[in-house]
Amino acid sequence: MPKRKKPITRKRKPSVKQIYRKVVSTVLIIISVAALFFFVNDKFLKIEWIPSTNDVVIFFGGGIKPLVKPKENEAVVHFIDVGQADSELIVTDNYTVLIDGGLEDTSGNIFGYLKFQEIEKIDLVICTHPHGDHIGSIYKVLMDYKVDKIIMPRIPVDLVPETTTYLKMMAEIDMKNINAEYAEVGEKYYIDDDSYIEILAPMVDYYDDLNDFSVVTKFVNGENSFLFTGDLTSIGEKDLIESGADIDVDVLKVGHHGSAGSSSEEFLLRVTPDIAVFEVAEINYYGHPRSEVFDRLENVGCYEFYATSRDGNIVIVSDGSELRVETEKKFPGNAA
Repeated sequence: MPKRKKPITRKRKPSVKQIYRKVVSTVLIIISVAALFFFVNDKFLKIEWIPSTNDVVIFFGGGIKPLVKPKENEAVVHFIDVGQADSELIVTDNYTVLIDGGLEDTSGNIFGYLKFQEIEKIDLVICTHPHGDHIGSIYKVLMDYKVDKIIMPRIPVDLVPETTTYLKMMAEIDMKNINAEYAEVGEKYYIDDDSYIEILAPMVDYYDDLNDFSVVTKFVNGENSFLFTGDLTSIGEKDLIESGADIDVDVLKVGHHGSAGSSSEEFLLRVTPDIAVFEVAEINYYGHPRSEVFDRLENVGCYEFYATSRDGNIVIVSDGSELRVETEKKFPGNAA
């Protein structure tokens, strides 16, 4: 009986879908291996000629926007979007200042932002006052960054908070032996000959409202100037006016997220800002920023408004004579 011949089988060509899946899985494996390699180099190997993870992300257009690095003689002031909270970052080519640190829950915003701005060391941290929406993430910053000095207001014993974030911050200061100072009115911290930070408030030893102990700072870079007021209310503003301090500036970080109880008309008449920045969440229970504050600002000739709720991260670049504003989100019109 003759042997039966084996049937001839043809190899099927892979379908387009199979080829696509194979290519995608190969690409994903390559990306995963590359990401792991860059991560290991960042953390352990630290080979200088190999790009960092951050460099790669930026190269492909990723990261937190806007990415602005100061040029020589430039100062870059960042208003970081931390929701219904405050955090500002001042960066020059040789000095870094962090004013407030937002909420503990938004620490990821702070760390992500610092990372993509390639901040490695913070020369000065200023805690305007110990409310959670201003110092919430500060203890984590102290843990992860080398900080040379921290400035805080001197608070009466009966008003010192016993919140977890405040206690953690104080413990971290003690553990790392960080140079901590109480704010002294008139003290200046020079960045270079034409650039400095001056402490303007708090003016008195006792207030009923912790907000009025806010450390008010003026940042001067050449002919440009910025005023950071924390959550100062109209009561603290009145004391600041009566002190005779020079508060006439180009840029105002609007007090207390645009609360009607701050930014009094008398105060704004002395400040006369060209630019006003609100740090506020898009949805908040306080109705911030209040329409009355916009009206008061317009009454003193300020018509350029920015708000983190609408613009995301806000960056103002000073070259000592002119200002340039960049924002994370591009919206026409005004923040009002």
